Amino acid sequence: MSLASLMLLLLIAGTLPFMVRQLYPPLPPGESPVKPGCVVVLGGGAITGPEGRRLTHISLRRLGLALQVAEQRRLPLLLSGGGPQGASEAALMDAALGEASISRWQESASRNTLENARFSAELLRQRGIDGVVLVTDRAHMPRAMLCFRRAGLEVEPVVLDRLPAPAWMPSAGALALLPEIWYEWLALIWYHLKGG
Repeated sequence: MSLASLMLLLLIAGTLPFMVRQLYPPLPPGESPVKPGCVVVLGGGAITGPEGRRLTHISLRRLGLALQVAEQRRLPLLLSGGGPQGASEAALMDAALGEASISRWQESASRNTLENARFSAELLRQRGIDGVVLVTDRAHMPRAMLCFRRAGLEVEPVVLDRLPAPAWMPSAGALALLPEIWYEWLALIWYHLKGG
């Protein structure tokens, strides 16, 4: 098989959702059953445009899933994500929820996943909460779970899987997820080497 044929085969495989799913980092092994006191949603980014700063579609999808879980389980919602003063991801998520009748808090100082976990844990301990339902993307969940556990919280994962359906149909969406998945593998290796 020539190099060009191999590259073409790899490119085609990278467009198949069922193939891309095999590349996700594995979720950490389960702990004892969690009695969550809160749903924590991690921001998925914000962008600045002509109309100001706004959430990315990834942030909005995570927020929608977190709101659904919080309402079903009658739990408060912790919105976690930093950013510029007054325009943190947490503040933007809170604004996007509008008049939704759910108890919610903001953690708006974090700049990365480690800080999401550390600052959320501090805020939740003040409220006597040591178990959470954690909502983020499937690729990001292993690293997020490890960070939140390291911060002393028990974690029940609820993942947003952004892979398109059907799983066997080639999709640019599946291919677009590959850089995120590789980033998460590299971040996990970096955290391990740092002993974090």
